Amino acid sequence: MKAVVCGGGTGGHIYPALAIAEALRRDGVEILYMGAQDSLEQKLAANAGFPFQGVEACGLHRKSPRVILELAHNFRGMRRAQRILRVERPDLVIGTGGFAEAPVVKAAQGLHLPTLLHEQNAFPGLANRRLARQAQAVCLTFAEAGQYFPHPERLHTTGLPVRPAILSASREDAWAYFQIPSSEQGRFTLLITGGSQGAATLNEAALAACPRLLAAGVRVILICGVQHAFAVRQRLPQHENLLLFPYLDAMQHALALADLAVARSGASFLAEAACIGLPTLLVPYPYAANDHQRYNAQAFVAHEAALMIEDQALDGASLADAVLKLKENPLRLTQMRRAAFSLAHRDAAQKIVQIAYDLIAQSEKHG
Repeated sequence: MKAVVCGGGTGGHIYPALAIAEALRRDGVEILYMGAQDSLEQKLAANAGFPFQGVEACGLHRKSPRVILELAHNFRGMRRAQRILRVERPDLVIGTGGFAEAPVVKAAQGLHLPTLLHEQNAFPGLANRRLARQAQAVCLTFAEAGQYFPHPERLHTTGLPVRPAILSASREDAWAYFQIPSSEQGRFTLLITGGSQGAATLNEAALAACPRLLAAGVRVILICGVQHAFAVRQRLPQHENLLLFPYLDAMQHALALADLAVARSGASFLAEAACIGLPTLLVPYPYAANDHQRYNAQAFVAHEAALMIEDQALDGASLADAVLKLKENPLRLTQMRRAAFSLAHRDAAQKIVQIAYDLIAQSEKHG
């Protein structure tokens, strides 16, 4: 049995794809990852040991004349994807969103291959809404997203698949990874992360809040993004309880160590936080497509698993105030932790894999 997995552009689309691919590989399914050439998904797929085929793919600037060239670029990607799929002859193509998904899934649908989509967000992206018209199944992280899709009978609320390393990580492993001595292992730890590309707003607020947080005995792990790393490093105070990373491959250790996280409300991060019961302060990215990060954050706030701070309201003072208020209220943190656990779908990958097998069986029956 062979499956093609595609999706990329950001870690939020790639990590669910890798989690699905890993679950299939454990069952003996042969996996090919397809995505944009010279991309983050190519690097991460290689790190995970999956063969990769690149196609032309890019995002669309719909209100710019550039869109004509971008559509042509993606069309070339679709034609290349068709050539690859004719050779590979997969039993199923699985897409997890992002601009790298569209040429591959569109090519698969043109060849009448079964396709399964996974939508991470509470408000779905345009690519998935369009591709869902011909997809045999659409798996949802948030049930609220179902209203935006055709064919309700093809929708499945599965949650978002999380990498096994996230689920199995322990604080003991994290202490060893960060080389934290036993005398410091009880210190309250704050994780600040802007996702795989970093977030300038979060970095600025963190820089302003750090002196106050460190003085209050908080350990801060700041993942600032590669493009911001030089500027952030120049302005950070030197402190043994301040750990700076441009990017962290071993994210499971930072999540396992954290008592609280400040982050954007990307669906992939939220799924990981839910699975480990991590309380969060969410700062939705205001320019995300269709403002989908706000919808994601509101779903967690409604269940009291998170607090939300508007991007324009975030600064050093508001960040430090919110963190220290929660630090001094362990009962509230415990309630948030339990609420986060209640939103977890730790078996999301297994649910999606079972749907994938059902589609393959149906295809073979009618083929």
